[in-house]
Amino acid sequence: MKTLFKRSAFALALLGANQALAGGLWLNDWGDFAGGRASAGASAGTDDAATIIHNPAGSALIKGSQLFLSAGAFIPKAEFDVDESHPFVGDGDGGQAGLDAPGASFAYTNDLGSDKWSTGISFGGLSGAGLDYGNNWVGRYQSTEVELILLALAPSVAYKITDKLSVGVKAQYYYSSLDLKLRAPTSLVTGAEDGRVKLDGDDTGWGYNVGAIYEFSADTRVGITYQSKFDIKYGGDLKIKPAGLKASSDTELTMAATVRASLHHDLNDRLGLDFTVGWDNWSDMDNVLVAIDTGAGAALEKNWEDTYHYAAGFQYKLNEDWDLTAGVAYDTNPVDSHDRTADLPVDRQVRYNAGARYALSDTLTLGGYVNYIDLGSAKIEAHLWSGEYSTNEVYSFSVFANWQL
Repeated sequence: MKTLFKRSAFALALLGANQALAGGLWLNDWGDFAGGRASAGASAGTDDAATIIHNPAGSALIKGSQLFLSAGAFIPKAEFDVDESHPFVGDGDGGQAGLDAPGASFAYTNDLGSDKWSTGISFGGLSGAGLDYGNNWVGRYQSTEVELILLALAPSVAYKITDKLSVGVKAQYYYSSLDLKLRAPTSLVTGAEDGRVKLDGDDTGWGYNVGAIYEFSADTRVGITYQSKFDIKYGGDLKIKPAGLKASSDTELTMAATVRASLHHDLNDRLGLDFTVGWDNWSDMDNVLVAIDTGAGAALEKNWEDTYHYAAGFQYKLNEDWDLTAGVAYDTNPVDSHDRTADLPVDRQVRYNAGARYALSDTLTLGGYVNYIDLGSAKIEAHLWSGEYSTNEVYSFSVFANWQL
């Protein structure tokens, strides 16, 4: 037991020194028509079932029942350029580290035959990360591979307080998994080869989202929504080879609470303008906590800061069948170069989106969008090396369908 405790304490100290757990930012687009304008204005309600993904009060604006489905893909490109490095870590750049990933979501709304009440249910991804640098790159003691997934199933209910004001609440049952791999320095493990460290785990739990929408007129409405934080506790294993350690572990990670406020305004029968401002409480993720069944524990400093979100876009009715949309969004930088780590090389973010929708019939619309995300240079200044990403971007696309049932 004493030997296991020493190994456990060593493992946690190693992880703490490298700050090697993944954080994450909430996704901004969920495959619907509003995603074609970077979700600008979406918290003020949309005209399809996906409105409840953005704001649970949105179902109060929809008559009858609707079903929404989407599918797409995320294609990240992350290529690191080494500026300086110590011979101990070498100068490998990790190549193209981004891992492609699918995306999908669905939503259903029903007005219950009531002028006041409506319900809905939605499912989709809320956050994620996927990078694979290989085992010999300069930052291998921070991360060689990381995969983070966060999904949620969310029933919702909305109530129309007056003809102008609607409120809603959404309960979110989430599932999240974390898989992190990194290398341990030779001199600390065997003197012969790098140690291989793997930390994995998953968790389920509950969060919530509440929102309100106020309609000033048929042309203008505003909305606000609050997303609760998720305190995720990944129960899994910590393994170190060839040191021979395997121990049960718990890793606590906070996904920040957020606020989004949106405006939608129709200038005329064809052109509508959309705006969103927001705040993400990422300073809550100042530490990531790791504990293992021997009782050893460590707080891994992240030192993230709150971020601010801005989005603007438009939708244009080309004719009776076709609608077009486009927009741009900007999120501020959550972390400086001294605290940024290779598991999540996030800087300020800029999104550029464009999409279209076609009315195939009176009850069925089809559409899609393309999205480009610039994640910034994400400079990293680590103990034995430094550099920045010459390429740090994500391409994504989505196709969707919405039925009036």
